Amino acid sequence: MRFDDLIEDPRLLRTIASMGFEAPREIQAAVLPAALEGRDLVALAPTGTGKTVAFGLPIARALLAHRPTRVGRRVDPRTRLRALVVCPTRELAMQVGGELDRLLKGLVPTVATVTGKSALGPQRTALQRGVDLLVGTPGRIRELVERDDLSLAYVRQVVVDEADRMLDLGFLPQVRWILERTAPLPQRMLFSATMPREVERLVEEFLRDPLEVEVGTRNAAAEHLVHRLIRVEEATKVPTLLAELGPSPRGVLVFARTRRRVGWVAAALRRHGLKCGMLHGDRTPRQRSAALGGFVDGRLGVLVATDVAARGLHVPGIELVVNYDLPLSPEEWVHRVGRAGHGGGSGRSISFRTDRDAQRWNSIAGLAGLDLAPETSSVPAPPSRTARDTRGASRGGTTPRRGSRTARTAESTRVESPRTGGRGKGSSPPRRRVGGSRSAGALRKVRRGAGVRRPSEEA
Repeated sequence: MRFDDLIEDPRLLRTIASMGFEAPREIQAAVLPAALEGRDLVALAPTGTGKTVAFGLPIARALLAHRPTRVGRRVDPRTRLRALVVCPTRELAMQVGGELDRLLKGLVPTVATVTGKSALGPQRTALQRGVDLLVGTPGRIRELVERDDLSLAYVRQVVVDEADRMLDLGFLPQVRWILERTAPLPQRMLFSATMPREVERLVEEFLRDPLEVEVGTRNAAAEHLVHRLIRVEEATKVPTLLAELGPSPRGVLVFARTRRRVGWVAAALRRHGLKCGMLHGDRTPRQRSAALGGFVDGRLGVLVATDVAARGLHVPGIELVVNYDLPLSPEEWVHRVGRAGHGGGSGRSISFRTDRDAQRWNSIAGLAGLDLAPETSSVPAPPSRTARDTRGASRGGTTPRRGSRTARTAESTRVESPRTGGRGKGSSPPRRRVGGSRSAGALRKVRRGAGVRRPSEEA
C-alpha cells in the first residue's frame, strides 16, 4: 500500500514526502482507510509506531476540504477551530503540534499548541487571530474554555492521544469534560498503547461504534528492542550506570522514580564528566526545552527524566533507555522502553532490579511477555556504611567530609529533649549563650526576669 492509494490531494502527498515517509507504516495502513471515511476508532499500538501521522492525515484532509464558516468576508475566530488533539504532557503536545505543523506546512490551515506552565498571553492571542487545529494538554484547554477564550462548539474531529497516560496522570475527568463540550457527533479517535478498564469506559461513553485497530501485542514493548535486566544493590546503581554508559555516551535516556532522584543521578553523572540534562515536572518550560533541545541536537549525551518523558519524547536518536528505578506501573515500563529506537530503528533497554523490586519486575515481565535472566552487576558493593551514608550513595550524592563546614554543623547540632533540655543523667547545666545571633530554635527572651514566654503570649 502507498499513500497515494489512500489520499488524492497532491498537496498532502508532497508534505508527506518532505517528512521522509515513503510508505504507510503498519498502524497508518490499518487506521487511515477508516479514519479518512470519518469513522470513530480506537487504535492500540506500541509507542514509536507513527500514530501522529495516522490521525494527522485525516484531520489535514478534512481541514482542506471543508473551510470554516464565513460571516461576509470574515471568518469568526471562534468558529474556525475544527480539530482538537488532546495530549497528556507538555512535551508530547509540543512534539505532536510540531509534526502536525510540518504536515500542513505551506497550506492554509493553521496549527497552535497550548500547554500549562507556559505564558497564557501568547496562546490567547493566537486563538483570537484564529486557529484551525489545536493541540493541547487537558488542563490548559479547559482553562481557556472557562475563560471564554476558546469555543469547542465547532470542533468536528477530536483525538485523545496516549489515553492510558491520561489515566495515570489523573486527567480522564478533564478529558471527559472536554469531550462533553465538543460539537454534536464529531469524529473521535482514541490512540493508546494499553487499554485499562477506565479507558474502555471512556470509549463506551463517547465513541460511536468505533473500529478497533490493534497493531502488535497489546501491552508489549516494540519488537525492535533488545532488553537486559541487571540485578543490583541500591548503593551500586550509580557505579553500575557509569560502567554501562562508558566515557562518551550518546542518545541515552535514564528514568528515575522521583524528581529528587533525577537530580541525584544527574549530579553524579556530571561529577564524572558526562554531559546530561534533566527533565521533570518541577523544571520551568525554558529549562525543559533547553534540556530536550540539547539532547536532540547531541550536545547532551544523557537525559535523566521522570515518567513525564515516557510519552513525550519522539527522538529518533535515542539508542538506549535505562530504568534506573523500575516504574510503579507495569504499563509504564512499556512506554519507557518504547522511546528507544523510536520510529522503528534498533534500540536497547536496561532495567536495574534490586531484591526489593523482584515482585515489581515479575509484574512487568508478565505484562510484557518477557523472560529475561537477570545479570549480576560486576560493580563491587561499597564498604559498609551507616544508614545515612548508604542513602546518600544511593542518591548519587556524597557525604560531608570530616572537618568540612557541613560536617561541623551536623556534629555541633544536638537534639534536646523537651523535658530535660538535652541534659542527660549527671550532666552539667547548659551554658548561657552571651552575644551573637540566636538561631530560630533558641529560647525566647524571658519577661521580667522569670519564665519563658509561651507561643500564646507572643504579640
